[in-house]
Amino acid sequence: MAAREPVFAGTNDTMELSSDAAPSPANLSRTATAICSTPAFAREMVAGGVAGVVAKTAVAPLERVKLMRQVGAAPRGAGAVQMLREIGRGEGVAGLFRGNGANALRVFHTKALHFMAYERYKRFLLGAAPSLGDGPVVDLLAGSAAGGTAVLATYPLDLARTRLACAAAPPGPAAAGMSGVLRSAYREGGGVRGVYRGLCPSLARVLPMSGLNFCVYEALKAQIPREEEEHGARGWRRAAKVACGVAAGLVASTATYPLDVVRRQIQLGGGGGGTLQAFRAIVRAQGARQLYAGLGITYVKKVPSTAVGLVAYDYMKSLLMLPASGPKANGSK
Repeated sequence: MAAREPVFAGTNDTMELSSDAAPSPANLSRTATAICSTPAFAREMVAGGVAGVVAKTAVAPLERVKLMRQVGAAPRGAGAVQMLREIGRGEGVAGLFRGNGANALRVFHTKALHFMAYERYKRFLLGAAPSLGDGPVVDLLAGSAAGGTAVLATYPLDLARTRLACAAAPPGPAAAGMSGVLRSAYREGGGVRGVYRGLCPSLARVLPMSGLNFCVYEALKAQIPREEEEHGARGWRRAAKVACGVAAGLVASTATYPLDVVRRQIQLGGGGGGTLQAFRAIVRAQGARQLYAGLGITYVKKVPSTAVGLVAYDYMKSLLMLPASGPKANGSK
């Protein structure tokens, strides 16, 4: 009988055997053989992209409420539950997910590109500047660069999603869906600049946020005790990693949230001028509190979004016969 080849998770965490990811050759179907022959980085991109879509779709109603608050389209004093009820009554269930199609398309590409770019930038930094070591500084720099790369590649889809989500009903360009919104933005901006409106505040937020996400997550994860890989201990480690991811997301989101509000208002044609001018205009016209409008909903949706994303990612990796691993898949090629 042919010996079963172990599959290793090439991470800094552990070198674990993944029984789910390494079926015996006798049980491999043609489809499974084709999957295994696909480069690991491509399968990781698919797994990350699908997980991102599942996570974003799960919290799409809360995302729409947050966007409406950010741009001042929500009734003053209305709570999240009240807004969800009003949207459901006025627009039906579909209204709760308005703009999610564009968001799902954007998120899939963003998460796939983000993961791949992070690994490439990290390897580059480790080779070009070994004095930095393999620690928080490298994670911060690689994560920031990866976040910027993903934003540049997918920004027009984010702009379309914002305009679709904030439309109370679909008249005009929104009626034609994402393509109609992008054509309208293209005409308004006099060309490509129109579909990249708000890019500067987006980059100003994403660069530090993405870097902080990786940096804080890896730093916290390094503090998790290395227990024996028994069933109970393994479950505890998974729960601890989820907590690390949630904490990293909350820290990064809080630190950069005002720039997200500025970005959304610029995308919708408000704010005026550049990032700094828009920042000042929002404070003068709507008050400093507007810079944190919707932050509470961001906190509420961050926990389920992170949890759903991690579970979906693990499930997709199992389907794609990838070893269980964390963000640092140094063994991927």
